[in-house]
Amino acid sequence: MEMLKIHAEALASGNIPYHEFLLCYRGTEHIVYGIVEGRQDPCFYRGIIDSMLPDGWEVKLIKAGSKSKVLKVFVDIDWSRFSKQRVCFFVDRDLSDFLGGEKHSGDNLYVTDKYSIDSEIITTKAFERTLEEIYGITDLTPNESEAIRQLFESNLVAFCEAMCPVMAQIILWRRTGADVCLDNIEPKEFFTFASGKIAVKPDYTFPNSRVKQAAVAVNASPSVVADLATTEAEFRAIQGPAKFTRGKYLLWLFAQMANEIHQAAPMFCAKHKAPPKASASIGVANAMAVVAPRARCPASLKQFIEHNYLEFIQRALAA
Repeated sequence: MEMLKIHAEALASGNIPYHEFLLCYRGTEHIVYGIVEGRQDPCFYRGIIDSMLPDGWEVKLIKAGSKSKVLKVFVDIDWSRFSKQRVCFFVDRDLSDFLGGEKHSGDNLYVTDKYSIDSEIITTKAFERTLEEIYGITDLTPNESEAIRQLFESNLVAFCEAMCPVMAQIILWRRTGADVCLDNIEPKEFFTFASGKIAVKPDYTFPNSRVKQAAVAVNASPSVVADLATTEAEFRAIQGPAKFTRGKYLLWLFAQMANEIHQAAPMFCAKHKAPPKASASIGVANAMAVVAPRARCPASLKQFIEHNYLEFIQRALAA
């Protein structure tokens, strides 16, 4: 009867993810639980967590749909009935560092180090593996590998630098509570590639032109130049370009670079006389699913899993 009461309360509150958690919770089985934001998040978290759990244990991840919904479960859950180390929460940092900080904290609440968990797959190693394992670009000489590595890293820096004014504008919109859909800002509008190298399109050479286009895309007004300059300086002061460029924009860059280098494979690898056969074509929609298994676990996430799930399992096995 007690669990029926909890279910009724969860439904009455409109907290659907909490109700879903209650429906799938099995206290006597070898399962740990996690509540994540979006539909793509399990692509990253499940593989990492599964690889660290002992044989016979599994993780069940519930997709809440948004950061606010994850945090609502975190606040509403009755911790007198569940182990905090067994039930964990995973959210993106987003731009909270510029908006007053995270509103919630806890030992079983993981907040990404960078803008989002998407950002964690944007690494040279993951890119190299993607080219080899998905796009068939293999048998590179050390010099060829180094050339691709340098191109990836220089493109990443150039992209993040060019997106700084746009990120500053997004911060200002967030501070004023403007309801803007960030997915409507498409980086492909600003950039072009030649032989795998990224460049800003001529129409968007000036930072203010990129801000104005972003404002048109989300149907909002651009901020005054002085406020943008101040906010951009604030963004840069805490490594904003490297840490807080929006993850979905970085996914576009990663996918676009992989496709560009694949098409220009003969330029980068003497072995290839034409683009090799690819097992998939990567875009923003599937980048997490394809690339996440090739990304490494951030140290902070590893420590979080050890402190929560693994300690809980150790106690359960010792009982």
